[in-house]
Formats: sequence, C-alpha cells, structure tokens
Amino acid sequence: MNERELQDAVGRLPKSIDPPRDLWPEIEARIGARASSWRRRWYWIPLAAAAAFVFLLIGRGERNAWDVTALAGRPLIGTTRLAASGRLRVGDWLQTDDSSRALIAVGRIGQVEVRPDTRVQLVVASATEHRLALARGTIDAKVEAVPRLFFVETPAGTAIDLGCAYTLETDSLGKGLLHVTAGEVEFQTGPRSSRVPLGALMQIRPSTGPGTPYVDDAPAPFVRALVAFDFGRGRARAIRNVLALARPQDALSLWHLLQRVDPALRGLVYDRLAALVPPPPGVTRRGAIALQSRDLEGYWTRIQRIHFRLTVLRGVRRLDPRTGATARE
Repeated sequence: MNERELQDAVGRLPKSIDPPRDLWPEIEARIGARASSWRRRWYWIPLAAAAAFVFLLIGRGERNAWDVTALAGRPLIGTTRLAASGRLRVGDWLQTDDSSRALIAVGRIGQVEVRPDTRVQLVVASATEHRLALARGTIDAKVEAVPRLFFVETPAGTAIDLGCAYTLETDSLGKGLLHVTAGEVEFQTGPRSSRVPLGALMQIRPSTGPGTPYVDDAPAPFVRALVAFDFGRGRARAIRNVLALARPQDALSLWHLLQRVDPALRGLVYDRLAALVPPPPGVTRRGAIALQSRDLEGYWTRIQRIHFRLTVLRGVRRLDPRTGATARE
C-alpha cells in the first residue's frame, strides 16, 4: 500500500463508535460495591480497637495479680480459703494460720514462701516495682532481678532487694530479724539504713529501724554488745565493748558503727576497723571520719569482697580474715 492508498483508508474510518450497550449501570454498581466494602472495613476498625483495649485491660489486670500456691493447709486470700492455687491481686491480703504455708510467685522475678502465722499484702505489682507489706510473721524471699525492684515493707522499715535471697520476720509491732542467705539487702527506715550481705543478720526494732548487721558466726557477747548499742542505753560503754570484742570478720559491723556513733567516737571506731582490716588505697582516716562518700564506699567495697570470700569459702580454704587471701595469694 502506497502513501495515497493509506490516506484514503484512514479517511474512510468512522468518526465515532457507539458501545453496543449502556456500560454506566455496571460501572455504577462496581463503584457502589467498592464503597460498601470500604464502609464495612471502617465499621470493623473501632470494634477492633475496642477489643484491643479490653485485652489490654485484661492483661494489665493479670500483671497486677500474682500466682499463689498452697503448700500446706488452706491459707486465706481475703476471706476465701485457698484450696490449691489462686491469684493475689493488688490490695489483697494473704494470711496463713499455724498449720498452713503458701508460695507467692513474685511476677516473673522470684518467689516468696509465706510461713505459718503470717499476714502479707500485695501493694504494688508493676514492671518497675514489686512490693509486699509484711504485717507480721515470716517470709523467705528469693529474687533474681535488677537491684531495687522488689521491696517488702514492715512496721519498722523496708527491705530493699539488691538481688538476693533472705528470711525476714517481724511481729505486729515491728520487732524482727533479717537473715540474708544470698546477695545483699538494704533495710531502710527514714534516713537510717543498713546493708546486709549474704551470711549476715540484723535485728530490727520499731522505734529505731535497722540495727547494726553482724556475721552469722559472731560470738554471742559481741552480738549482745551491738544490741545494747543499737537499742539500749549506755551507748558509749556498749561501743567500747563492741570494739574490744571485734574480730576482722566483724569489719562490716564496725563500718556501720562508724556512721552511727557520736562524732567524738568516730576516730576510735576507725582506728579499730583499720587495725582489723586495713583500708584500701585512696581511703583516708580524715575522709572516713568526715563520712565522705568516696572513702566510705571504697572501704565498704574491700570489706564486702573479703566477707564474701570468707563466707563462700568457709571450710574449704584457710583465708586471712584481714585480707581474704590464702597464704599462696
């Protein structure tokens, strides 16, 4: 086909083409169906959001409750007898009688065994704080978590977990005892606090709060002298008895006493402590007597390290209680 023939063929083409039928009804129906589909989808969005909110509330409620298992007898949660297991919610009291015991799962970080004749309440159960209140009785706590996440309130003060296991007992007035079997616990009453490492004990009194910690094999006369200083009269006489009876193993007690005696007696306590366990480099007498944080913390680090070795390796190696080292070290 030459150029002229091609032009003639194009000229014979129709100027417009009419559809064989009206297509608009089908197009309109399709548009309507798609709009209806979108309306149905938007209808489900608020329902899905509401369902997610309900699940969130349910999940939060579950996190605010801890599992409890009856170990013996039938403990009470509120006014309900616990047959086998149950849930302890924030605000609930768990109570055991003289023949019942229970085990509380502390969220996902540990557990607390509740011994007979004990009353304990769940105060806070959140991601950043786990808190019980021990009104009276005895609990055995074991927690594996970052420090200062688990707390137990008592009438005399609060036990602050630093990653540990311990037994805490108190009567309804606040007189009690703390015994740490792993890690370390800080017990605080207002501005007064004590650090209790593994293998150490501490007396607790309602009017004073934490006493002076002492090692579990401390001689009875030494413990009596500490109790007299912490809770009795004649503190000046008691402190002299403590210093005369102290051994190198009792350095953690003297470290606490340095911060509790009258300023005029601090030099006496420091000199006895330094004679039993020499201070580490950088710790000065002047700084320690002035209760400078750097000196106190530096000394505590050395005392804690020596105490840990003496406790863990007790009966396995003969260690120098002044340094924590063996003869070969």
